[in-house]
Amino acid sequence: MTADNHLVCSRCGFANVPGDQFCGSCGSFLEWEGEPAAQPVASPLPSPGSGPVPGPDPAHDPDVPAVRPIDSRQPPAVSSAPTEVTPAVGSPADGALLRCPACGIANAPGRTFCQSCGTKLAEAPRVAEVTAAQIAAAVNAPARPVTVQTTVRGSGVEPRPASGGGIGKWIVLMAVVGVLLGAGAVVASQLLRWAGPSTAASSAPSAAATGGAPSAGAPSGETPSGEAPSGETPSGEATAAPTDAPRPKALALTGAVASSVVGDLDKFAAEKAIDGNAKTCWQEGSATEKGQWIEVTFAPSKVTSLVITNGYNASKALYRGNKRLKDIEVSINGGAPVKVRLDDSGSPQKVNVKDVAGATTLRITVVSTYGSVKTSVSGTPFDDAALGEIVVMGVPGS
Repeated sequence: MTADNHLVCSRCGFANVPGDQFCGSCGSFLEWEGEPAAQPVASPLPSPGSGPVPGPDPAHDPDVPAVRPIDSRQPPAVSSAPTEVTPAVGSPADGALLRCPACGIANAPGRTFCQSCGTKLAEAPRVAEVTAAQIAAAVNAPARPVTVQTTVRGSGVEPRPASGGGIGKWIVLMAVVGVLLGAGAVVASQLLRWAGPSTAASSAPSAAATGGAPSAGAPSGETPSGEAPSGETPSGEATAAPTDAPRPKALALTGAVASSVVGDLDKFAAEKAIDGNAKTCWQEGSATEKGQWIEVTFAPSKVTSLVITNGYNASKALYRGNKRLKDIEVSINGGAPVKVRLDDSGSPQKVNVKDVAGATTLRITVVSTYGSVKTSVSGTPFDDAALGEIVVMGVPGS
């Protein structure tokens, strides 16, 4: 039934809600096409005392509605038509409204065109009204854990999804470590199984066994010319292998004599120059040092050199307070002398000489000396030349 205040579209007959500007069914502009709903016509009340008003008989005219008598005891009917736009009974909730895509007005379900601008609503999506509480709840909601599924190709291990990745990560790590360990074990076993190539030292015959490096094509143990290996005579007899020449060493000195000794004191005798103590010394006792000599003896040997410790080395003051040998002549077995200059030092000095085989004596003759000076020792400077130690190097028995 159409309400009294609804606008009926003259084109399609659709009853529109008051306030609509366009028909909800055909979209016509209601200011031009809308008409108010037809008002029912009330029958005039008879005056008191008058008879019944003649009229059409409903029993004979079906198009005329029957008129019931008015009960004076009932109050007159009051129209309950709404005075403002209200949704019809049974209208959908806000979540089912149709939002106009052109003007944004929410329209009641079942409308084809917007009630405000007339835009077609057939394809407009249903709009749900979102409250502030719903927005806050969505913002404050905790993040959902991400599920990661990892597959290790070639290992045969496909772990099931795990939230957070904790267990799955460890499974993947253990699988990778296992694969690497297995590969390492295979490589190690192959390396241990196959021995490396033999070295030249282990595969080739030694030079000692063959008498030298064999040439290409020559049998082991033979020289290219066919001669017998070293160490054998052509007849097959073995010969003695050559030995290294003996190295020189300090000869054992058997005695020492000198041209003079200061004060004939045993403290400065010639033997003090061969006692192995550098702090003792031989001191000549002549007024003139030049020509004084000292000679040592030893078993027949080949002399190669000698080591001389110059001066009196009991102390620094005694070293400087006595004269030291400067220029000397060295002769072996009375042969031609060799002139040598010594350093003014209390350290041992090596003197090379021409090799003499079968020698038994070595003589040192004074040619010149280093001068003495006054020191803390009483009586210095002394007018005597001192020689601390003599060592003869050679090969015994040669």
